[in-house]
Amino acid sequence: MMVPRSVPSITGGVRRVIDGRIVGYRSLAVGILGLVACASFAFAAPNVHSDGSDGAFAPTAATTTINLGLASTGTWDQPGEVSGNGVYDPVKWAVVFKYVSVNIASGKTVTFLNHPSGAPVVWLVQGDITIVGTINVSGAGYNLTGSFANAGPGGFAGGRGRLSASNSGSAGLGPGGGGHSSAAFGSAGYGLAGNGTLAGIMYGNARILPLIGGSGGGGSENDPASGGGGGGAILLASQGAVSISGSVNAGGGAGSINYGSYYYDSGGGSGGGIRIIANSVVGAAGGLQAQGGGGMAAGSVGRIRVEANTLGLTGSSGPDYTWLSPLESDIAVLWLPDTAPRIHVVTVGSQTVPDDPLGQFNPPGDVLLVTTDPQPVVLQAYNVPTDLPGRWLVKLRVTQRNGTSTMINADYQTGDALSSTWQASLTGVPLNDFVAVQARASAQ
Repeated sequence: MMVPRSVPSITGGVRRVIDGRIVGYRSLAVGILGLVACASFAFAAPNVHSDGSDGAFAPTAATTTINLGLASTGTWDQPGEVSGNGVYDPVKWAVVFKYVSVNIASGKTVTFLNHPSGAPVVWLVQGDITIVGTINVSGAGYNLTGSFANAGPGGFAGGRGRLSASNSGSAGLGPGGGGHSSAAFGSAGYGLAGNGTLAGIMYGNARILPLIGGSGGGGSENDPASGGGGGGAILLASQGAVSISGSVNAGGGAGSINYGSYYYDSGGGSGGGIRIIANSVVGAAGGLQAQGGGGMAAGSVGRIRVEANTLGLTGSSGPDYTWLSPLESDIAVLWLPDTAPRIHVVTVGSQTVPDDPLGQFNPPGDVLLVTTDPQPVVLQAYNVPTDLPGRWLVKLRVTQRNGTSTMINADYQTGDALSSTWQASLTGVPLNDFVAVQARASAQ
């Protein structure tokens, strides 16, 4: 299993570091299996914890863009302070809307502007969700501007392409970010491993707990082309029915294929995550799409999960959805249990990482380093096995804004499986630049 959290950022000269969330975006890249332990089969409509405080959502414009940055900050189960804007919960790492009902009519499209944290989207709905139009949380395709390609909410950005010797390309962000070097790149992984010489790894689990999107493809080091951004992640939870005759898109952004060469092109972003919980889910499964971005090396597919008492989908989604039917409980399981593995970076050198790091590659960053000496990075883990021979592997993925990504092993320090500390040594952080650091833990 892999457990991600938030990412802090580091600059040189003034340097920043990023903690477990991955560069400004939290990456709970945890493969938590065994979460499907069934209690009794219950056929009551699921309690999705919606108070309806964001009203009924039935957009009338051809395109409605929801600015997730307008959400008030608080706990996910509190009413929204401003009706319609939702609540951002930094502990759950999600922007949560509590609607009375949702109706996306034919010809209507809903898109999103990311929250500064990059958090995914959660809709908790008292009544029905009807999707005849389109909900889009896809990542952006490659750009030629030397900037990171935007991810969908809950996903991770595509690595930069090279503009000059002092403004080089980078690896993709996220737990499955595609790699980057002077002679190769890789696409991003998620539901599967990515493609290319420096392919990103597979992560997450079939139930999409925690809710997390796709990773970014690796950028080119011989061309301005960035990697594609990772697809976003959305949870649609209804106490009634979810009916799909339109589409929910969480695709990864395309990498480039300008030259048809692994030496020049860039990697596609991986597809994101779509999770649906309802009393019944009916309609066309083909409307659920979380495909990887195309290009010289296409990104991996994302993940799609459907949980309902009555399942009446026809056709195939992309990729195929996994399902739970009937529901295991009449209380919707929205979040990871407290007993799930988790890990995050707490200090870099003498600096404490913020509880809610943004991990952005611009000033002021999350942690400031003013030395080029190696710095200890302390990680806090919960529910991660520490006893030999079953001790888990704990690592840091370090991604430079200008340059490649590397993996650094962390050593066990103290504690037990319930709570433990680990330490790694961060070296080679360039001055006057940024670095993203993400913690991950996995069984050997």
